[in-house]
Amino acid sequence: MRSGRSFLLMLVVAAGLGGYIYFVEMKRDPAADTATPAREKVFTIQAGTIEDVEITNATSQVVRVSRKDAVWSLVAPEVADADTAEVTTVISSLESLERVKVIDENPATVAPFGLEPARIKVAFKTAGDATQKVLLIGNKTPTGGDLYAKLDNAPGVFLIGAFLEDTFNRKPFDLREKSALKFTREAVDSIMLAHGTTRVMLAKAGTDWRIGGPTGARADSAAVDALIGQLAQARMTSIAAADASTAKPAEYGLDKPQVVATIGAGSTKAELAIGKKEDDTHFFARDLSRPLVFGVDKALLDELLKKADDFRVKDVFAYRSFTATGMDVAFGGQTYTFAKKKAEGETSLEKWWQTAPASKELESAKFDDFLMTMSNLRAESFVAAAHTGGEAITITARFGDAAAPQTETVTLRKVGTVVQAIRAGETGAAVVSTADFDRALGLFKELTSAK
Repeated sequence: MRSGRSFLLMLVVAAGLGGYIYFVEMKRDPAADTATPAREKVFTIQAGTIEDVEITNATSQVVRVSRKDAVWSLVAPEVADADTAEVTTVISSLESLERVKVIDENPATVAPFGLEPARIKVAFKTAGDATQKVLLIGNKTPTGGDLYAKLDNAPGVFLIGAFLEDTFNRKPFDLREKSALKFTREAVDSIMLAHGTTRVMLAKAGTDWRIGGPTGARADSAAVDALIGQLAQARMTSIAAADASTAKPAEYGLDKPQVVATIGAGSTKAELAIGKKEDDTHFFARDLSRPLVFGVDKALLDELLKKADDFRVKDVFAYRSFTATGMDVAFGGQTYTFAKKKAEGETSLEKWWQTAPASKELESAKFDDFLMTMSNLRAESFVAAAHTGGEAITITARFGDAAAPQTETVTLRKVGTVVQAIRAGETGAAVVSTADFDRALGLFKELTSAK
């Protein structure tokens, strides 16, 4: 009987609990338990209306930037172009700045928070403002996660995110435009690198780059583009002297620069000189059109000290096995001509044929191997004087559009164990792999039965 009453009691409790869950918990807004209070913005600012910002940083340096006609300029402590990206970071942080938490609405003193005086001061004006809005920033909280802050016209102390310290604690150099050399990248048509008595000349001929002028050796367009990119992206890492005319050039190694890079773009030019070492990873430099002496990264100097051979095309041939349409090969006093053509009865498939001195169909796999081995020859080094003797094979390759093919001629000469590749119209020669040359020559002899 007692057990029956206990069971009935348990049923009543379970029913009551179920009712509570259904009528109370199930009706509750689940978001109500997890929602955090919306943070209040420190400033009510319409986006894009800030037009003047002045920062006094933690070391009492003052930097001011101002906007005119949508262009930001540094106006203090000197007049210079501003770094738009860095200024935009400051502006957007002010526009979106939120109070993480209010610490004290009316503290007796703000000194314990590092706000008397403030460690960092950010003052700004929006369009139409007669007076500045001022944010004062003090110390980090004991946990380091936030910063104490207040407005200059209100007593309350609140918290802002500690990650904003780097955003607002700016030096004048941080907000100035830092391009080491200014030029229009797409307009560049010549480059000269002068280091010591060495001169590396690069000139654009149509869409191609040449070394030593339009009639010189082929330049590797990717290598030249990389050089232009390095110069276009080079940034000042420090300011060593505001006016080179009042400094001693020898102090910075700019009386006898390690290298002077001259960038030509039509009738205009830009020149960058790099002097002695500033520290282990930076060197003093100067854009010769400006008085500043500044630091640049060592990687830029390394790029500008490259030799002409570093910019030469390493591929001996421009054709590839899949772009070749015809070839003349002079060897052993005989010229062999090869062409792609359709076999009798074929309507689409083209095969390689020897058309002179006798006509015959070639073994496709072997001829493709010959074409590929030749086209893969790469310069291991370059020499100023080419061989004039030895075993020689001269290849004139036709490639590209069969109706108007491009043509290139290369003579390969083997003297002893050294093989040189001499391109028609270029001085000097490339030294190539002897093993690859021997393999290609062997394939050619098998295909033609040449002696």
